Amino acid sequence: MMERATFIFLLSFNVAFSLNASERCELVVTDLTYPPIITDQNLEFVPPQLNSDENTFIPLEFGQEALFSCPGTEFQGGYGSEGIIVKCEGGQDLEVGAEKAVWRDMGCRKQPQDEAEVIGSCGGEEVNGVLIRIGFQVHESSIPEVDPDVATIFVCHDEERSNSIWAKHSLWDEISAQQHGNDRPDFRTDGFYDYDVDQAYTRDDQQAAVAELVGSEDLARKYIEWYGSDVYLARGHLAPNADFAYYSLMDSTFHFVNVAPQWQTFNGGNWMYFEIGLRDFVVERGIDATVYTGTHGVMELADINGNMVDIYLYGGNQLPVPRFFWKIIHDEAKNEGVAVVGVNNPHLESIKESYILCPPIEDASILSSVYHADDIYKGYMYACR
Repeated sequence: MMERATFIFLLSFNVAFSLNASERCELVVTDLTYPPIITDQNLEFVPPQLNSDENTFIPLEFGQEALFSCPGTEFQGGYGSEGIIVKCEGGQDLEVGAEKAVWRDMGCRKQPQDEAEVIGSCGGEEVNGVLIRIGFQVHESSIPEVDPDVATIFVCHDEERSNSIWAKHSLWDEISAQQHGNDRPDFRTDGFYDYDVDQAYTRDDQQAAVAELVGSEDLARKYIEWYGSDVYLARGHLAPNADFAYYSLMDSTFHFVNVAPQWQTFNGGNWMYFEIGLRDFVVERGIDATVYTGTHGVMELADINGNMVDIYLYGGNQLPVPRFFWKIIHDEAKNEGVAVVGVNNPHLESIKESYILCPPIEDASILSSVYHADDIYKGYMYACR
């Protein structure tokens, strides 16, 4: 009987241990006011999932280690300000070093802060641009050889003309599990502008800038309409905040280098529906896409004499209003992609042949969410191979 009892005990222990070992951690994001930045051992963000209650959580496998960081602030649970290696023990149970810990002690005192840093040059021979990395500086003393900056967005920016040429970011198919209800922070200048760029985006300053270029205040007020109208130039995100899963990553999109003047009729029209559809597109196909969003050319308006003039929002030659916005969506796993072009000018009467930059795809599925792609006021759009 003793041998049988011992066998049953050992069997029960092994089964219990096996069940515990298979239990992953489900770290519900809303359990913390300011969740930390969580990256795996390769310093890649850990994508979220939805639980049965439709709550966003961060999954970690049993025994998996991850780096928890609170850049620009510190942990609430007494872990200091540097990143810490955390091991999943199942459920909400974690391990830091040799000590037990729980998810509720892993919050940051404030929202983790991202930074914008110049890391190189870009733009080719014609444009002297700077390559900017926007992301979080995570640090843990045991891995000093690893670059501690985890990027959310890369931007190619022409400082001389205040022109953001393109931005690059990742769009996960886990975007359907993103957080909702984030407050919009203020846009940051990061020292890349020698004038008040925030003021330049106000309607008063837009009207004044356009009036100077077209030679008429009355004509400028027809181009830039007063409050209550969508005919004005908005801060059009290149990498949109809604393409990111966590509040902290969403906040990292609010840098002026990540926006360009975009007519609100377009920004809140066809471009918005296209970006919504793009998120659905990657979810339905299970794609983790690399997305490049950029600007091209300078849009024109007729001056008081009927001559076409380039439109800038500052100083007559800075902060250009792009003629086009574009995206390239690349599935790196399959090496497949598609390009989308949008015309940024609600005042056009027709689309000239010169506005068609590449052979359009008929009935392109990437534009299935844009019901009036040929509507100039909402933003004329087409897709190309």
